[in-house]
Amino acid sequence: SKRDWHEAFAREVGGCGWQRTVHDLEACGMELRPGKGQGGQLYQGWLDYVYYSSRELSCEGVQEALSKEELIRVYDEGDAFPNEWHPSDHLPVAALFSWI
Repeated sequence: SKRDWHEAFAREVGGCGWQRTVHDLEACGMELRPGKGQGGQLYQGWLDYVYYSSRELSCEGVQEALSKEELIRVYDEGDAFPNEWHPSDHLPVAALFSWI
């Protein structure tokens, strides 16, 4: 049933499922972690996308998830999420479209 599937999925992700998901994505060729010489052991991955039809919509802009200063704090200084200035490990994904 749908409920059984949801419960199995929750158990998978709640246990070590996230690590397995990362492993599976990397095994398929996605580069999710910084390589040697990139400094640090910080996880960096993108799993959210905004899809649209370019025949009907024009992308006018996207919202940057982090400012330049915040990027430095996270990737250069190791201020990982969640933290005191961003209390979630999720970042917003947003785009502005207009009809063609």
